[in-house]
Amino acid sequence: MIPHATGRAPRLVGSIVCAVALAAGCGSAPATTPTMVPLVQVPAVATAPPVEPTPTPPATVTTAQGAVSPRLVVSLSRLRLATPTTRGVAFATSKGILLAGGLTASGTTDAVSRISLPSGPVVALGRLARPVHDAAGVTLGGSMFVFGGGVTTQDAWVQRVAGHGSGSITGRLPVRRADLSAVIVGSEAIVVGGGAGGRADPRVLATTDGRHFRVVARLPVAVRYAAVTAVAGLVFVIGGATSAGDAGTIQVVDVAAGTARVVGRLPVPTSHATALTIGGSIVVAGGRHAGRALDSVIAIDPTTYAVRLAGRLPRAASDAAGVVVGGVGYLLGGESAHPLATVVTITGL
Repeated sequence: MIPHATGRAPRLVGSIVCAVALAAGCGSAPATTPTMVPLVQVPAVATAPPVEPTPTPPATVTTAQGAVSPRLVVSLSRLRLATPTTRGVAFATSKGILLAGGLTASGTTDAVSRISLPSGPVVALGRLARPVHDAAGVTLGGSMFVFGGGVTTQDAWVQRVAGHGSGSITGRLPVRRADLSAVIVGSEAIVVGGGAGGRADPRVLATTDGRHFRVVARLPVAVRYAAVTAVAGLVFVIGGATSAGDAGTIQVVDVAAGTARVVGRLPVPTSHATALTIGGSIVVAGGRHAGRALDSVIAIDPTTYAVRLAGRLPRAASDAAGVVVGGVGYLLGGESAHPLATVVTITGL
């Protein structure tokens, strides 16, 4: 989430036209063009990676840096978004991908677009009930839900997105939360990471309907802007931003057991990355370290927690919306010095 962040967070090299600051909460933008402001508020260069207050990972966790897997193919697709967009939410559908909300050069958007696979077209489809960026999205019980996010402040709204692209308010999170993620474990959506007022919320929530939530665990290291994915009933919370800076932790939430623990570390503390599960392996693409966009694609073994460099993005980028369709990972938009219209595919693991 942008203007509300009060703790340390990465800063873009360029700037994005931010959504208008309102007297109270969210609303519509003024007729005049908003002033260009930095996306976040900290220096882009750090003399050393910040030290985060995290538990020491087990000695059995190994990290192999520099080994590039020949089985991973990262490609720039010919598909392009109609509008450069970062921090949106992507859903896999029978007709392709739906991209909802996000941040554009004009501010936070309520637009919902459909990307037909494999080659397009990309068409405007509908509108969310409320514009949001830095939200989370998941398909639960056949319905697409957008959790939280916001414009200039954090929202607690839960929005349902119909197949034709229109959004409606169907519930509320227990508290306002942005910079969060959501994944499916069994019949539940698991909401993890993020927070409000620049503070990360350690509570991991579960819901079966987008209206009723229960706390299933608490993260040992509370983070915002983490890369999150699920494998075999376990939720992996990778990196993220803490009050001390970028996190290098790999945390695992066992929903059934109600536990969360630190199991390993990234080669470089990273926030604002995108995590996907492809071929049984975890792929962490892009992100930011000390305010600078990364082009690395990291693979994590979900059984041994071993980490390796598995490829490179066509360009350094963070905050892409991620989704897997037919075994292919898609990174939609994101940002470097400004919002991107690119679509990157990841295959082969």
